[in-house]
Amino acid sequence: MFGELYAVVVEVTAFGPIAVYIPYSTTSTNIYLLPPPTTLVGALAYAYKRSLNNFKELDEDGSSQALEVIENGDVLYASAGIDEPYTVSRSIEKVYQHIYLRSEHWKRSEMAYTVGVRPIIITRKLYVLYIVANRNIARYSYGITRIGRKESLVAVDNVEIASLRNVVSKNRYCETGFYFPLSIAQEYSPKDMWIKVDMPILTKENFMKKSIKTEKYVVPKPFAFRKASVQLSENGIAIKMNIGSKTIEVPIPRNIIGG
Repeated sequence: MFGELYAVVVEVTAFGPIAVYIPYSTTSTNIYLLPPPTTLVGALAYAYKRSLNNFKELDEDGSSQALEVIENGDVLYASAGIDEPYTVSRSIEKVYQHIYLRSEHWKRSEMAYTVGVRPIIITRKLYVLYIVANRNIARYSYGITRIGRKESLVAVDNVEIASLRNVVSKNRYCETGFYFPLSIAQEYSPKDMWIKVDMPILTKENFMKKSIKTEKYVVPKPFAFRKASVQLSENGIAIKMNIGSKTIEVPIPRNIIGG
C-alpha cells in the first residue's frame, strides 16, 4: 500500500511531429501511435534532471536517466490521450545506422548515415496523466519541453495536480480519450476506432537496455476520433479531473491505489 498519491494531468501543445520508434528495429520501423508510458516518464525525468544541470541522455552504464524516478517509486503510472483526431504521416530523415551494421563497418564514416522514410504522428494537443508518489516530482511537469526525440518539441499549456483519493470516480463506466491497459476493461466501444497495441510498461528493465517488457493497451486510431466508452473490470478504476475548461476521465489499474 502506497502513502499519499497524486494525479497529475498535463496539457501540451506540439510544435512539430512526434515519433517514438519501436526499439531494436530497422530505420523503416513503425512507431507507437501515442507516446508510451516509458516515453512519458522520460519526458518528466528530463525536466527534473535538467533542473539539476544534468543534460545527459544516458548514464555511464547505458541506462536511461529516467531510471531513478522508477527505482525510487516516484512515478507509478503514465498514460497519454487526445481530444481530437491525430494524423500519421511519413518523413524523410538522415538516420544514424552504424548500430545496425557489422563491427567491421563502424570505422567507415561514409556508412555512418543513411536516408530513411520514417513514420511520424502529427497532433495539435496532447494530454498526459501521471500517477506519482512524490509531489515534488509532479511540479517538474511544468518544465516538459519534449516528448520522445529532441525534435519532438512541446510546450506545457496547463498542469493540474490533485490528491488521487479526491479524483477517483465510483462509476464503473467512463468516457476517455486516453489509452488504457486492455486488462482493466470488461468492455469498450467503438472498437473500430480503437486498436490494441503492445507498449512498454514502467519496469526497471525497460529503462536499462534489457529485453522490453510490454502490456497490451487500447489506443485511439489516427485520422478519426471518438472517445472510448469503457466498462471497467474489477482490475480498473477511473479518475475524473478538470483541466482548463475540459473534464477528462482516465481508466487506470486498481492496483495503483493498492486495491
